[in-house]
Amino acid sequence: MPYYDEVFKHLTEQAPHALAALALRTSDVEVGEKLSTEQPTVKVHHSDLTFKVRIRNEEAVLHIEAQTDDSRRKPMPLRMLAYASFLGLEYELPVYSTVLYFRPGSGRRNPGFYEYGNADQGSLRFRYNVIRFYELEGESFLDASSIGLLPFTVLMKPPAGVDSESWVRRCVSATRAAPVEADVRATLLFGLSIFGSLAHNVELFHRFISEEVLMESPFYEEVIKRWLEEGKQRGLEQGLEQGIERGAREATIENALTVVTERFPFADVVALKSRLEGISDIDRLKQLGVAASLAPSFEAFQGKLVASENGSD
Repeated sequence: MPYYDEVFKHLTEQAPHALAALALRTSDVEVGEKLSTEQPTVKVHHSDLTFKVRIRNEEAVLHIEAQTDDSRRKPMPLRMLAYASFLGLEYELPVYSTVLYFRPGSGRRNPGFYEYGNADQGSLRFRYNVIRFYELEGESFLDASSIGLLPFTVLMKPPAGVDSESWVRRCVSATRAAPVEADVRATLLFGLSIFGSLAHNVELFHRFISEEVLMESPFYEEVIKRWLEEGKQRGLEQGLEQGIERGAREATIENALTVVTERFPFADVVALKSRLEGISDIDRLKQLGVAASLAPSFEAFQGKLVASENGSD
């Protein structure tokens, strides 16, 4: 989930109540402080969002795990059990967990529980909520009471007969009409465009949301700037690595040509250089440099060259 994590956390921290009500499947919830992820037991396991909540006068921990796609590293039930266990140990409160799936089709095989054993040997049964945005009826979330969920409505099911473009337009319009400050509205629209691209053509969001509007969000500017800097750094690192490889390869070719020129003065060095440049494997080029210094004749060296061009030793 590359930058989706970052956008998701920012959006939900701004307006957590609607998401908490969805995750816990009850509107009777009060969201308190966001729990620190600096605790070693939590940080190591990268749980996405943890809040203290009060549900029907019970104090508890709400844990929300956001998934763009199916879990690849470990089975999701085991991961959810691990997160809940560590959070329960850390805060000594009941832990209610929910996993959210964004991309259409993801999470279909998540059963929402983990269990083993029996009454004789001992057993465990751990249950958590599974919410797949694409299974929710989007129409019911296009109102002011669900401001925190507006960025995700575009992932939900549209009403019957509404095509993708019309649905995106409606979700954008509802978000534009949200009774919030301009900078918050811009952040909601930014999140909508980011998550919406998981289910719809990204060009739709460029068409319905101008960059000028998105730039009203301080979060948008901060994130875009950081993404650009990270991309630039990755590009510099890749360029440096490629430059070093290219330099080493060129030096190896020049060394081989120098040996051939000294040992076989009548060799066609121009044609030979072109053939050596066609070999990408630097180890084979190094072997040819050694062959040039040991070959009894230029013809013998050419035999080695043909073998390298064909991929054999």
